[in-house]
Amino acid sequence: APGDSIYLNDGYVQLRVEAIQGDDVRCRVEVGGPINSRKGMNLPGIDLGILAFTEDDHAFLRFAAEQKLDAVSQSFVQDVDDIEAVRAAAADLDYHPFVIAKIERAGALDNMDAILAAVDGVMVARGDLGVEIPVELVPATQKRLIRRANRAGKPVITATHMLESMIQNRRPTRAEVTDVANAILDGTDCVMLSGETAVGAFPADAVAVMARIATVTEADFPSDERAVGALLQAEHDRGSIAFEDLVSLNVFLSTETLDPALVFVPTHSGITAQRLARFRLPMWIVAFSPDEQTCQNLQFTWGVWTVHITETPASWVDYVRAWSRDFAVDGSLAILTEGAGTLRSRGAIRTDILNLDA
Repeated sequence: APGDSIYLNDGYVQLRVEAIQGDDVRCRVEVGGPINSRKGMNLPGIDLGILAFTEDDHAFLRFAAEQKLDAVSQSFVQDVDDIEAVRAAAADLDYHPFVIAKIERAGALDNMDAILAAVDGVMVARGDLGVEIPVELVPATQKRLIRRANRAGKPVITATHMLESMIQNRRPTRAEVTDVANAILDGTDCVMLSGETAVGAFPADAVAVMARIATVTEADFPSDERAVGALLQAEHDRGSIAFEDLVSLNVFLSTETLDPALVFVPTHSGITAQRLARFRLPMWIVAFSPDEQTCQNLQFTWGVWTVHITETPASWVDYVRAWSRDFAVDGSLAILTEGAGTLRSRGAIRTDILNLDA
C-alpha cells in the first residue's frame, strides 16, 4: 500500500511506495545504493500470505535429493507449517535431510519453541532479520536464539555479515573479529560465511581468518554452567527428566571432577551427543554410530567427533580402549556412556570411567 517501505539488499537500499497501478508498484528511493544480482527484497510487517516453501524450493529440494546432500535450510520460516512442508516434500522423494530453519522473520521469534521442536537445527540469519526487526535489536535477539537452541540440544548456526569487509579486503575489521568470537562465546555451534566466499575477492583468506578466530576463542572456552541450571529447572517444571538429559548431566558432572581425555558416546540417533554438547566440555565428545547420516548430522554440533562403525562391538569398554591405543589418545582417563537406545544396553543407562592405561 502507499506509504509502505520496501528494503533491498539486506536493507541497504530503502524504497517508499507511492502508488500501485495494476502489477506495477511506483516507489521513491529514500536511501540509495548499489544492487547486485540475486539480492533479496524485504517488506517488514506485511503478511504475504504464502508459505516459505515455494515452487522454486521444490525444484531445489529435488536437486538436493538427487545429489544426496546431507542438509537443507529453509529460508523465511515463520512457523511449523513451513518446516512440515519441507519434510513432506522431502518424504515424497524418499529423502530425509537434516532440516535447518533460517530465522529471519519477526513472526518466527514468537514461534521458536515449536520451530525448535520441529527442526534439526536453526540458523540466525542476521541479514534479513536485521531488516525485519530494528537493527539495534539483533544482538540481543541473536543471543536469545543461541541460548534457546543450546537448551533444546539443537545445533545453531550464526550467519551473515560475519566478515563482510573481507568481500573487498584481505583483512577483517576488529569489530568483525570480535563479532565472530562473541557468537562462539555465546554458544553458537557453527559460524558461516556468505558473500565473503560467494562473491568476495579473498574467499580462502576469509575461511582461514574465521577458522583462526574460532580456534583461539575456543582455547579457553568455559563449560556452560547455564545448561546445568536449565536442565534442573526443566526437571523441576516437568516433574521428570528425559533419559538423554539424565545421561548428559551425569557425564558433565563427572567431567568436572575427573577431567577425562575424551568422552565416548555410542549413539544411533545422535541425541545423547547433542544433549551433552550443550555443556561445552573442554574435551572432545567421540560419537560412535552405525548410521552414516547420524555421523554427518553431528558435524553441525559443537565439540563432537564422529566415528562410523560397521558393527556393534561385543564390549564397548574393550573397543574404546583399543580405539584409544590406535589413535594414541593423550591421557589416562576417559568416560564411556551408553544411553537407553544403544544396542546391548537393554534399556539401561550406563556410564563407565575407564583407565586407558589398563
